[in-house]
Amino acid sequence: MAQGAAYGQWQVGEMWATRKVACWKALTPADDIGRWPKPRGTRILLRQQGCAVATSKATLSVQRFGVYEFDPRSGELRKHGLRIRLEGQPLAILRMLLERPRELLTREELQKSLWPADTFVDFDHSLNAAIKRLRRVLNDSATTPRYIETLAGRGYRFIASIEQSETAQSIAPAQVPASPGVQRSSGRIWLIAGLAVAAALLIATNWGSPRSIFKSRTAPQIQSLAVLPLENLSGDPLQEYFSDGMTDALITDLAQMGVPRVISRTSVMRYKGLRKPLPEIARELGVDAVVEGTVARSGSRIRITSQLIYAPSDQHLWARSYERDVGDVIALQGEVAQAIASEVRAALTPEQRKRLTARVPTNPAAYEAYLRGRHYWNQRTPPAILKSIESYQESVRQDPNFAPAYAGLADAYNFSNILSTLSPKESFPKAKAAALKALELDPDLAEAHAALGLVKSHYDFDFPGARQEFEKAIQLNPNYANAHLFYSGGYCTPMGQHERAIGEMKKALELDPFSLALNNYMGMAYLFAGEYEKSRQQFERTIDLDPTFPIAHYFLSHLFEQMGDYERAIAENEKGDLLSGASPKEAEAEAVDFRKVLQAGGPQAYWQRQLKMRLESFRQGGPGYPSAFELAVLYARTGDRENTFKWLEKSYENREGQSITLVRWMPAFKNLRVDPRFADLLGRMGLPLEASD
Repeated sequence: MAQGAAYGQWQVGEMWATRKVACWKALTPADDIGRWPKPRGTRILLRQQGCAVATSKATLSVQRFGVYEFDPRSGELRKHGLRIRLEGQPLAILRMLLERPRELLTREELQKSLWPADTFVDFDHSLNAAIKRLRRVLNDSATTPRYIETLAGRGYRFIASIEQSETAQSIAPAQVPASPGVQRSSGRIWLIAGLAVAAALLIATNWGSPRSIFKSRTAPQIQSLAVLPLENLSGDPLQEYFSDGMTDALITDLAQMGVPRVISRTSVMRYKGLRKPLPEIARELGVDAVVEGTVARSGSRIRITSQLIYAPSDQHLWARSYERDVGDVIALQGEVAQAIASEVRAALTPEQRKRLTARVPTNPAAYEAYLRGRHYWNQRTPPAILKSIESYQESVRQDPNFAPAYAGLADAYNFSNILSTLSPKESFPKAKAAALKALELDPDLAEAHAALGLVKSHYDFDFPGARQEFEKAIQLNPNYANAHLFYSGGYCTPMGQHERAIGEMKKALELDPFSLALNNYMGMAYLFAGEYEKSRQQFERTIDLDPTFPIAHYFLSHLFEQMGDYERAIAENEKGDLLSGASPKEAEAEAVDFRKVLQAGGPQAYWQRQLKMRLESFRQGGPGYPSAFELAVLYARTGDRENTFKWLEKSYENREGQSITLVRWMPAFKNLRVDPRFADLLGRMGLPLEASD
């Protein structure tokens, strides 16, 4: 999209809002400048030989409706007396609606007034988006409107009662003669200004059209971006996986296109279905711009509409619609992402451009199965992870050359181990095979490199190889939050590089600030570094994000145990049990039992009770039974060194890499570090005995 058009739309709104410029248009033989919205009582004419602003005595009123009031003189909207930011097309539409309350304002009138014929923009999408933003500001609803009623296919009507507060303002007629030396020229334009003081300004530069005025403006600098969940317009809730998957894919594409920071999926999905002002969302996510749009699917056709908003001023920069066959959806995603990247002036490398043009299409069945796989994988629950594996397997059956499906399969197998759904020996070899196949098909797939790095760390104990894969993933996609997470937990912490581990987690959280998993692991990174107070603050911050997240309560309980605050540890453990599905009676009974044991026998009795409970669970087997590493931790807490090393060896043999690779930095094993067996275990895994920061 040409920059002039985008800034033209914004600039006109800005003129109405702040400079009170009623209209602009290129000098033509026609007398009238067209049907632009004009303040009541004002008439503006543009003539060939000069600019005449003809006005009459006007009475401008502050218009009150509900808890809002609008001042047409300043273009300010206020709620309970406090100013609300509203600019551009939404402001212009509100002004037009308030000038004609309870009258139909047709879509044709809006198009002629707000989107001139030479403006390059998808009118239907842009108008719908502007109305949507206006309703968001007014906290209005399309289905049960209080202020703006939609007349389907025709236009809009303001339906609320309006109270007028009259304020007289005289605007004296003024005539601005043409300058004697000015001749008719299609290469010059007039910019007409004046409501408070009628005047005319001659732009004496050779610009060819009104759009050129705005090309000279400096575009806002965009350093960070969030793609809000694309709205599913299919009318079928079962198609949510498709619109969510398209959102995910667009985020991934943009993240690899030179935009300095693109917020990850986890954080933006919390805004799905929320009616919140875009500037507020942007502030919460810490971004400059927001992309929002829709996905509609009918049969074999898919239509995507998207728009780019500069959040601080709610400024519309770009909008476009795309329609393709489902089989071309991968190319369509790349086209949308490349257009947005161009608008934010991201610097695409030759390699990135080559990847965009070299994308291989896949058949619709394979792509649908792939999107279902991503949908289930993003839920991060044991049953959903198994469903994601099934969906990815179906995708590669449909298209054995579809690299992203193999990368997804590698991620799913990795997380099946992290969630204890599959054992390390069941999951990691399959994850490795899938990641290697993905890289065979596409050597520059960041997700596949990150997944392979996790296998090399957690299963192969090949830390130099893991580091190489993590750094390659970050090089290919610096905006991939999971790559920073894996690098932190899969390499930096095991190698004792705690400052670097914390630094990588900070980068991950900048990209995915509301991810519970990332916030939780940041707390662990501080704990491993021995920074207990920062760890506590981080776990509490995670709980503030979602008080119903049980794992954060369990981790905070472990931290309190390490700090010797057993009462608070028991309280947090009880909360975790309740949130994990235990009945209040069961959770309370266990907490009471722990308190009695602690009071009677102190910390040693407390840990003995913990060990007894976990051994009973281990003997029963089944899902959720403790790992060998968990038993080693409890034996270490009770001071049983022989059993501690026995279960550490079992953990090593079982390749419980998510845990055993962190053994050097676990507080429970602090007293074992002088034992030669401990150094031998670390040496077999290629891990250092001392921190390397």
